[in-house]
Amino acid sequence: MNNNQNNHVIHVTNLSKHFGDNEVLKKINFDVDRGDVIAIIGSSGSGKSTLLRCLIDLEQADGGTIMIKDRKLVDEGVQAPQKEKTAIIADMGMVFQHFNLFPNLTVRENLELTPKLRHVGTDEEIEARMEYYLDKVGMSHRADAKPSTLSGGEKQRVAIARALMMQPEILLFDEPTSALDPELTGEVLKVMEQLASEHMTMVVVTHEMGFARQAASKVLFMNDGIILEEGTPDDIFNHPKEERTKAFLSSIDR
Repeated sequence: MNNNQNNHVIHVTNLSKHFGDNEVLKKINFDVDRGDVIAIIGSSGSGKSTLLRCLIDLEQADGGTIMIKDRKLVDEGVQAPQKEKTAIIADMGMVFQHFNLFPNLTVRENLELTPKLRHVGTDEEIEARMEYYLDKVGMSHRADAKPSTLSGGEKQRVAIARALMMQPEILLFDEPTSALDPELTGEVLKVMEQLASEHMTMVVVTHEMGFARQAASKVLFMNDGIILEEGTPDDIFNHPKEERTKAFLSSIDR
């Protein structure tokens, strides 16, 4: 393996995925380096969320290779053993569009559940970590609240704190603001921008072009199951090369 590849925390080659006869990912290639903030943009149905879900094994790729920190989750379409997969994806956390908080647990319990189940630290260490991350997302005052009493923005901030509890090296975000009212979107983006400024490695599927423009180190434009164009935010937003990219950007409110 060459030294350049060693810099990649995610290395994807020829990734493909079918749902029945529908090929949703068509030989995808891209890399993520430590500290990168990758924004993935494109129309609905272009394969963005499926790509993200393949990276963390919520969907299984049919072909190609996914390497996470020099360990192969998928090797030319062959899946790693489940125990190995679990160890590989432990370095990643995911924040979902619809929060996925446990409604019967308090905010505190939602954050502490997985570390306790996996015995990652003593109860005192887990509690201290919970308090730290809730404070980081501005939700310390709601530690004992149930999710049903929170706004959508508050739920998503709690979901980000929960994803950080296992101290992952990489955070994946799947449309983290698309289920939110516009006035609540800003509070979530502010937390994400803060993480980006701290050089958290992030891969973000988003419709928020302002975030992609301001916080991303690289933007991938997906169209019909392929990465049609990639580059810096300046490249993509100010100097797009592909007609499909231009058409997409002109169709949205930037």
